[in-house]
Amino acid sequence: MRSIAALMAAAVVLSLTAAPASACACGGFVSSDANASPGDELALIHWDGRVETLIMQLGLESNADDAALVVPTPTPAVAASASPALFEELRAMTAPRVEHTWQWWPDTGGGDDTAGARGGPGAPTALAQVQLGPIEATTLTGGDLDGLTSWLTEHGYVMRSEMLASLAPYTREGWSFVAMRLTSPQPLDGALDPVKLTFDADRLVYPMRMSAAARDAERVRLYAVSEHRLQRTDPDAAGQYTDYPFAGWVRTASDADLAEMIGGSAFLTEMYVDVYDPSRITSDFTFERAPQDTEYRAVVHETTDVSGYVVLAGVALIVIAIVLLAVVLLWRRRRVARPLLQ
Repeated sequence: MRSIAALMAAAVVLSLTAAPASACACGGFVSSDANASPGDELALIHWDGRVETLIMQLGLESNADDAALVVPTPTPAVAASASPALFEELRAMTAPRVEHTWQWWPDTGGGDDTAGARGGPGAPTALAQVQLGPIEATTLTGGDLDGLTSWLTEHGYVMRSEMLASLAPYTREGWSFVAMRLTSPQPLDGALDPVKLTFDADRLVYPMRMSAAARDAERVRLYAVSEHRLQRTDPDAAGQYTDYPFAGWVRTASDADLAEMIGGSAFLTEMYVDVYDPSRITSDFTFERAPQDTEYRAVVHETTDVSGYVVLAGVALIVIAIVLLAVVLLWRRRRVARPLLQ
């Protein structure tokens, strides 16, 4: 099977031909490959007070070459490729600390708990179109839902009615969109580079409302680079499980995009978000500074069980002690018996 690491964040993956839909973290995946399955969604976000950078990657296993997606952004975005090594470096930065312990005695039970101009009616305007390797990315702005739907249909994008409905809030609020699709006729072998979107924004936001079209539970893994530790503030946060396995200061990075975000020093917050009922999604992810810049790194406990050796050694020592005791007793008895024989 072809392994496609495609883009994505709160976008909806579409198809150039009508096909059954399955769930993915981005809201809905459609492909002519009935066996296609989306993988984990990864995203890195950063806001410098005026411009937001959103770098996305979605793992996908598919034999088809007709996958496509639409990403909503508050204002028109500029699309570019990002390094495939970016998320590997982030994984290394945020990896759990391993604590190794030795278990000397057998376990007897118990345990530890361990913002943008509003678009007018009609069709959207295509501001730019770029080719990012095998991906064609088109930035769209303006228009209404009917106009956007017509544009997508005319350009070969086919959408489920649920996905179409998920576009409506964004068109009403005057958001822009980046429509992306695979255009290479050559078979793909390996991963596509992540896609970087940059756009003006009045706050840090991660588009999520299109995920309301998802049919299964989903998980999103986010990395946020900021001046301080971040936490979610959107209305949906209370009804979703958000874990923060890493939060800490970072000062250097090999990846150019990540290094630019960090500057001399920045706070990196990692988030895992589990959405068990996507139909209840009503808001995008938004963030604010946490009360304190408390650093945290998850800990993985690895235990080496040597209790069996301890038991064996203990048995051996007992046997040796018994033998020694028997020898001593025998020797003493012989010493006591000798005078009597004389």
